[in-house]
Parts: sequence; structure tokens; C-alpha cells
Amino acid sequence: MCRWGCMSFEATFMCKFCGTRFCAECLRGDFNGTMKDPAHCRKCNQTNCQGKRVEIYEFPDGQEPKGAKGKGRDKSPKKTPAKKKKK
Repeated sequence: MCRWGCMSFEATFMCKFCGTRFCAECLRGDFNGTMKDPAHCRKCNQTNCQGKRVEIYEFPDGQEPKGAKGKGRDKSPKKTPAKKKKK
């Protein structure tokens, strides 16, 4: 989870010009509001500002979290509950 609340673990970047940290997924960062574009810094108003990735999480083997629910499509067949008989 990024420090601003989205479920991305590898999307925290730093502006090349002013050093402001932001999440490229949820477009929130060390400023008020959200960015309009991940390549346009909200704080210094520079374009093409996406610098190096920071705050990279390394998880132990087998401990990496799964993706958020509702993303992608489940390939398993759907099981429907058995219908109850009326008396």
C-alpha cells in the first residue's frame, strides 16, 4: 500500500526538479489535492518530472501480497447455492 492509501506497492516516484514524492497510480503526494498527470508536478508545475522510483518494498519469499479484489477475471466456474424446496 502506498503512503497515500492506494494498493500499489511500486508506484512511489520523486520529482526530478523539486524532489516531491508522489504515487503514479493514485496521483496523490506530498501536496494538497491530486495531480492531473503523473508527468506534471503539482508542486513545481514542471512537465516530464517523473524521476526515479523511491520506496521500493522487498517482501520475503512467498509473502508478497496478492492484487486487489475485483481486478481481472476469475477463470474458475461459478458455484451457485442449491435451491431450497418449498413445503
